[in-house]
Amino acid sequence: GLISTTTRHLNREIQDEYILEVQISDNGEPKLSSTTRVVVTVEDINDNSPEFEQTFYKIQIPASPDFNQPMFQNDEPAEDLDVADAADDDIWESYSPDQVQGLDRVMRALAYDKDIGINGEISYSIRSGKGRNKFRIDNTTGMVYASKGFEAGQYEISIKATDGGNPAKSTTCRVSISVVPPPPATSAPPTVKPPQTAQITENDYPGFLVGLIQATDVDNDYLWYDIVDGDPRNEFYIGRDNGNILLAKQLDFETQKEYTLNISVTDAVNTIYTQLNVSVIDINDHRPEFSDMLYKVEISESVAVGTEILKLSASDKDSEGKLSFSLHAARNKISLQTFKVDSLSGSVTLAYGLDRESLAEHLLTVMVRDGGTPSKRNYARVLIIVHDQNDHTPQFSEKILEGKVFESATVGSAVLRAYAIDHDKGENARITYSISSGNVGNVFSIDPDLGIIQVARELDLSVATEYTLYIRATDHGHPSLSTTIPAHIMLTMADNAPPRFVEKEIAAEIYEDKPLGSFVAYLNVRSTSSLQFEIVDGNINESFMVSPSTGVIITQKLLDYETTKFYNLTVKAVNMASAAAICNIIIHILDKNDNVPYFLQAIYSGTISEAAPIDSLILTNTSEPLVIKAFDADSEINALLHFDIVEMLPKRYFRIDSNTGAIRTIRSLDHETFDKFSFHVTVTDLGNPKLSSETTARVDIAVSDVNDCTPRFEHSVYNVTVLLPTYKNVAVIQLNATDLDSVESGALRYSILEGNKMKVFSIDSSSGLITVLEPENMKPSYKLQVRVSDGQFSSVAKIYIRVEQSENSGLIFQKSVYEGSILENSTKILTVCVVNVLGSALNEHLEFRILNPTNMFSIGLTSGVIRTTGKRFDREVKDNYELIVEARSHMPERERPRVAHVIVNVTVLDINDNCPMFVNLPYYAVVSVDDEKGSVIAKVHAIDMDNNENG
Repeated sequence: GLISTTTRHLNREIQDEYILEVQISDNGEPKLSSTTRVVVTVEDINDNSPEFEQTFYKIQIPASPDFNQPMFQNDEPAEDLDVADAADDDIWESYSPDQVQGLDRVMRALAYDKDIGINGEISYSIRSGKGRNKFRIDNTTGMVYASKGFEAGQYEISIKATDGGNPAKSTTCRVSISVVPPPPATSAPPTVKPPQTAQITENDYPGFLVGLIQATDVDNDYLWYDIVDGDPRNEFYIGRDNGNILLAKQLDFETQKEYTLNISVTDAVNTIYTQLNVSVIDINDHRPEFSDMLYKVEISESVAVGTEILKLSASDKDSEGKLSFSLHAARNKISLQTFKVDSLSGSVTLAYGLDRESLAEHLLTVMVRDGGTPSKRNYARVLIIVHDQNDHTPQFSEKILEGKVFESATVGSAVLRAYAIDHDKGENARITYSISSGNVGNVFSIDPDLGIIQVARELDLSVATEYTLYIRATDHGHPSLSTTIPAHIMLTMADNAPPRFVEKEIAAEIYEDKPLGSFVAYLNVRSTSSLQFEIVDGNINESFMVSPSTGVIITQKLLDYETTKFYNLTVKAVNMASAAAICNIIIHILDKNDNVPYFLQAIYSGTISEAAPIDSLILTNTSEPLVIKAFDADSEINALLHFDIVEMLPKRYFRIDSNTGAIRTIRSLDHETFDKFSFHVTVTDLGNPKLSSETTARVDIAVSDVNDCTPRFEHSVYNVTVLLPTYKNVAVIQLNATDLDSVESGALRYSILEGNKMKVFSIDSSSGLITVLEPENMKPSYKLQVRVSDGQFSSVAKIYIRVEQSENSGLIFQKSVYEGSILENSTKILTVCVVNVLGSALNEHLEFRILNPTNMFSIGLTSGVIRTTGKRFDREVKDNYELIVEARSHMPERERPRVAHVIVNVTVLDINDNCPMFVNLPYYAVVSVDDEKGSVIAKVHAIDMDNNENG
């Protein structure tokens, strides 16, 4: 039971306490044990040297205005250090607090030691250089004092911090003191921020930054800071030149909870004051304490469950000492089940009935834990003495039962008998036997009255060669009592027993690329004589063979995973007595990456809208996701495929899901930039080594258009002149607009928004042709605003129309009216008529055009020949066309062109191309049986769409 340390070193500064869980156990059967906790506190040794907050201090102090006055106060000047008190350069000096009273504070050197107790107590000493006879140091606080005023200059001193250990450890630091001239007496006082607050935990180490005093001086004078009150134990440190307040000693919340530090700020002429309120935050640094270390209680074993045995009491010095009680351990495990402890009240109650014959005394270890972080705990002992009542436990006649049984024993065969007695009488002495544990697979049973252990299931040496059953004898008292003993049963094999496979089913694995003769499996068979093995079933293509004498299975043909993935062999083992046993062996063929992936299609086609968001799926023409499919005859990771796009441009717009082969967009598309993509895809498996497809698959993606562009006119302003006289349907101007979207022909719609007074003009909404609608009473000018729209977006343009009276140009057509005709249904390009102009000069260039154009006729630009365009005429739809023909002379020397107009009437001649049709069908009539021959029964009526004789 001796607890000793290991080779690892302890370090109190890292962990100062260890809580060990110690268990003691006996060698009985079953083993009994008990646990307890041992709290090991690591004591400190002086293994840390003091550490200064700074290794080099560089400070400034003001020079005295009068050498007979102290530096920082108006008190009487302090006495100079005499020669006897001054130290030699090689001697360290230290002074008690009484020896520095009345001197001026210069600065404070802060050192701290990680050790505790006397090992962490620091004393300070000083060694002066140029500052001999001028400085002293408080050996407890490290505060440096000056003995008299100074002239401007530089002083160097050294300070040593020494701990109280044995042997002591020390550290030194250097201090450079610059004496600077004080500001003039008329300088403005400094200003400082209002009082501040700070919080600090009681476990924060020296050197922790508590707060920062921020002061300013309008004259930019150098400022000095000091703690003048509120720090009676010198637990705080302030930087004289920067106002940083540090922790000089570790605080104790239980000693003082709040501090109000009075801070002075001076420029050596003016002094102001401020405060810093520091709140100490409690940490969990105290253990809770029980009121007693040993509680002793005596109770009867007949005490009812739930009865309170005693109440534990504990206290904690910390501020939030919320305590929690628990049952930690017991000398006997039964005690842990017998009692329970209420975590809040500490009440110990009976959780299970007592039995003095089982356990006369209960020794509990109880624990109390506080609610801190981390929590602290303490322990106490509770001794509960149980008074006896008259009861006895059944006792076995033997301490252990041992026996053997053949593996081939039949169900019901007796193996052992357990026997126990109980010194009670009647029902309390009647015993029932049972198997409490160890009956793996329930292969044994026990007669509850006689205690005979029997075979309950077929035995198998491959499952277990021995069993240790625990037999329980229980009396019928109230409450009942019981006891258990172990029964050790060995399984053996009979000499005439048939062979038996250790495993009736065996699973094996082998890679498909293994050479002939590779090991597959070994058959383990129990037998009292030599065996012969053979494969009797499942050996497809004689791929395997078994050694007749050893039972080792090897390959005798090359394997192929893609052909056969597993084999189910049946192997028979026969011993010298011709007794046989059968075993099934399932051999899984493991795949190797020996197949190249290939695409299921050479070309994949899909479509995507240009308005589709990023990460949209490419769809097929059936609106299903476009999935690039490939196949690899290998399996598992060798069949996992990775797709990649070959060309760089498509990679900027699409990605292929490596798992599914689905294609998604990775950036926005624009039909007007790319209306389709065509690229190639490769596929690679993830086997080792990786294999890629020998060919690529082509992917064609069409980017469908959406209406996202505005149609635009060719010009924003049009100027046109209409000459009078004019005629109805005469073309004024043909408007043309374009839309970058892939709109169908005629999808743009034209309209006149304003300026069309009296509806003089009309516009063909599909073609954009503006014609004269009301030629009479036309005004001299019109300003039309027209619009073109694709149904969603639109734009407008302006048309300025001048109406002018044509002057007598001297040109005149040969006829005032031309007549022409054409047979309907004709699709030949035929000449209708030729218009001629009189009054033109020699070589005068004339151009002809139809002012009310139609797709049925055309006119020669310079010949005046009017022809059909080859489109079919239908007289029943339109039987006459009136064409307005204009002849226009283009002569550079004339400001205005010469113009002449004429009307050409074209008549569509009828042909017999319509069948007569009855009207008002059907017809009904009634005939009398008495009507004579030739009597009128009914009158039918028919019409023909053709004309004259044809109709």
